[in-house]
Amino acid sequence: MTTAHAEREARRVHKKEVVVVLHRQTESPCGQRATTSMIGGMRPRPLPLELLDSPFARRRALELGVAPGRLRASDRYVPHRGVRSPARASTLVWCAADALPLLLEGEWFSHVTALSLWGLPLSARWEAADLHVAGTRRRQLRRPGLVGHRLVRQSSRRTVSGLPVSSPLQAWVESASLLALDELVQVGDALAGRWSPHAAARRLPMSALAETVSLARARRRPGAVRLGQAMSLVRERVDSPRETLLRLQIVRAGRPEPEVNVRRLGSDGSWLGRPDLSYPDEKVVVDFEGDGHRTDRRQWETDVDRRERFVDDGWAYLRVTNQHLGPPRWQQFLTRLDRELGRHGASQ
Repeated sequence: MTTAHAEREARRVHKKEVVVVLHRQTESPCGQRATTSMIGGMRPRPLPLELLDSPFARRRALELGVAPGRLRASDRYVPHRGVRSPARASTLVWCAADALPLLLEGEWFSHVTALSLWGLPLSARWEAADLHVAGTRRRQLRRPGLVGHRLVRQSSRRTVSGLPVSSPLQAWVESASLLALDELVQVGDALAGRWSPHAAARRLPMSALAETVSLARARRRPGAVRLGQAMSLVRERVDSPRETLLRLQIVRAGRPEPEVNVRRLGSDGSWLGRPDLSYPDEKVVVDFEGDGHRTDRRQWETDVDRRERFVDDGWAYLRVTNQHLGPPRWQQFLTRLDRELGRHGASQ
């Protein structure tokens, strides 16, 4: 083969490769496998303004006159069949936004997906879970990465981050059949507390939570019995999921239930602090130390000063980390707690 002939053959092969559509399978944080479609070497034509910055349905693009081949260009990600997105989702909000073009009127994000979108705490096992979608239509959405639910009754819905979602309390009820008891308590503590960045999902009255649970039990919603058990364990003023677990473990170990995040004053009326858990009669404080207490210097200094105030006023001050919630350190912590609670009784 002559050199000229070889060059012509190389150009012919390259030109053929340009129009071959390649598909790369990639893992998605949304619980499904997504595809990136690419057309090598071709500069894609501009899309209509409506489609530039948000995920869109393929059928909508075709309605706007976009050529089918343009939708296979490398500048658009394929999170679901029939959907194109500007980029691969890196957050739950974007995962839900990628699925939004698939939803019909009367459908919304529900269950644990709605809880996550409201910024409420869930265990790590739900981080890459499928998205949950509910609706009152006859159809039940079935897609890879999506779990459909058909609700008989009209449900309370809101909007968060531009997405249609179940209301926080409704999502709590919907998730009762999916979550374990302690997970439901953590969400309930969060709803009554200050955890969520969204005003509609924080500082809710305990009466509102109790009424919601009562209605769920009357309607025999799935998981309603477990939800009722969780409601009996929900407390106000809890500041973190680990505080919830620590309190529950203390009570299940047969120890008295401590008070949660109550302001404490010294014997002279001076300010001591607001410990996570405390026994005022026995003058015992239990504080959970998350990693932020170690890495944030200002928080660390504040913690040291607070401990000194309590100790100077005669309180026992027990500090607990994540390692203490399991064996063998859990039993060691209980031994210290028993000693300090008994110390007060012996002094009477």
